[in-house]
Amino acid sequence: MDLAKLKEPFPENEIEWRLQSCGETDGKIWGRCLAYVTNRAIQNRLDEVVGAENWKNEFTKGPDGGVLCGLSIKIDGDWVCKYDGAENTDVEAVKGGLSGAMKRAAATGWGIGRYLYYLDDGWINVCSDGKYGGKTKDNKKFKWNPPALPSWALPDEDKEFADLSKEVNDFIMAGTLKDDFAKKALFYIKKKDVEGLKNVIKYCKESK
Repeated sequence: MDLAKLKEPFPENEIEWRLQSCGETDGKIWGRCLAYVTNRAIQNRLDEVVGAENWKNEFTKGPDGGVLCGLSIKIDGDWVCKYDGAENTDVEAVKGGLSGAMKRAAATGWGIGRYLYYLDDGWINVCSDGKYGGKTKDNKKFKWNPPALPSWALPDEDKEFADLSKEVNDFIMAGTLKDDFAKKALFYIKKKDVEGLKNVIKYCKESK
């Protein structure tokens, strides 16, 4: 049992994003988002690294409300438990509290997904075919995609794509890529087309 594997980055498709703040300035919608790992991904990681029979969780009431989660792993025949807690959420309060408590116990206690805490708040990419939806305080709805994760926050096999995506996103934010060509670049990112991204970067460097 190699517990260090619990701390390894997750594939990008197992990361979810939550809109932290958004607004509209001079007719342009902006937003910032946070990354998190799902409970399902945490459970799968535990199954893969320690075995389904060698971990368990338990829940109790928090001292001031909310939920405490004890996440235990059997090590050399003994159960070792790490605790953390969370408040009940506004939507599906109990389910949200249980989920949040387990995520925090996994991260703070065993290091599962803890690396996501070190990410900077990411700027969203507003687009018509975005994966996520949002709404400004003025009830203007929009769709958005999250930023590319830095290469250190990805498994080794995804690092090249991450580096290329970041470089292309930097060109987009700087205004080097515009209109249809920017849309094509975002399409390459969505499809994880490494060769397409390389061509975009080549075009940007040659057009400087």
